[in-house]
Amino acid sequence: MAGVSYMIALEDVAVIDAFDRVATAGADLFGLMDAIGRVLVNGARERIAQTNVTPAGVAWPKSLRATIAGGPTLRETGLLLNSITASPQARQVTVGSNLIYAGVHQVGATIRPVNAKALSFALANGDSVTAGEVTIPARPYLGISDDEAADIGDITAAFFDGLLSGRGE
Repeated sequence: MAGVSYMIALEDVAVIDAFDRVATAGADLFGLMDAIGRVLVNGARERIAQTNVTPAGVAWPKSLRATIAGGPTLRETGLLLNSITASPQARQVTVGSNLIYAGVHQVGATIRPVNAKALSFALANGDSVTAGEVTIPARPYLGISDDEAADIGDITAAFFDGLLSGRGE
C-alpha cells in the first residue's frame, strides 16, 4: 500500500475471549430464542384475553357471538388462548397455535358451501341462519407489538452483554 497506513491488531486476551463466546453462542441461540418466544406467547395471549387488539394496537371487529351472547371476541372456550405456544430452535422461534381454526382468526376467511347451495348454522342465541357465504374478518393476535419489540431488544442486548462480559447467557 502506497502512502500511509495504520494497523490495529487484536491482542487483548479478554477481548478475544469475549468475541469467541459471542461467536460460539451465535451458532446456538436456543436460550435467546426461548426467551423471545415467551415474550411473543405472552403478547398473543394478552391480546386474546384482555386487549382484543392487533399487534399494531388496532381494535378487532367484535364477533357476532360476542355481540349476541356477550363476552370477549376469540375467547368463548379459551382453547385458542391456551393453544398458543413457542417452539424455539437454535436460530429462530416459531409462535402459533395448532388449532385448525387458528389461522382463520389470524388472517380472516370467507366460508362457502362445498356440497350444498348454502350454509346452514345456528347463532349463539339459537336462531337458525342460511347464507351463501360467511366472512370472518381477520383478528390478528400473533405478531410483534411495539412493546414486545422493545422487550425483545432488551432481552437480546442483555443476552449479548452477558456473553461479552463473561457472565454467560
